[in-house]
Amino acid sequence: MSLFQALYGYQPPHLISPIPPTTSVASVEFYLQERNVMLQLLREDLDKAQSRMKFFADKTRSDREFAVGDLVFLKLQPYMQSSVAINKNFKLSAKYFGPFKVLQRIGEVAYKLQLHVGSCIHLVFYVSQLKQHIGLKTTTMP
Repeated sequence: MSLFQALYGYQPPHLISPIPPTTSVASVEFYLQERNVMLQLLREDLDKAQSRMKFFADKTRSDREFAVGDLVFLKLQPYMQSSVAINKNFKLSAKYFGPFKVLQRIGEVAYKLQLHVGSCIHLVFYVSQLKQHIGLKTTTMP
């Protein structure tokens, strides 16, 4: 049962028909033509809105990829993650922690990191929370 049927007690009207219906009643024919015009306008507006949203999302997007063994910095809320680094003044503490070694790539946009032994947070992070470590390849503390 659909939510519409549960709320109103009957099936929702079908707005999309595979075969354009024809009828001998002029008012019904006019209604069907108006409905098709309205559906076409709605599709065009949805496509326009979708392309606009995609344009602005792609404008600020940066593609990042890391290989296993790379060193990355991890962006965390400093006042939330006291198990990664202990700071007295949370407001002035660093935004990025690390560098940490990438252990595994999980899917397209997630990476598993090698954090400190006493860290009480999950090891898998989204790519937007990571930043490439530039410099000498040094090992992190386990």
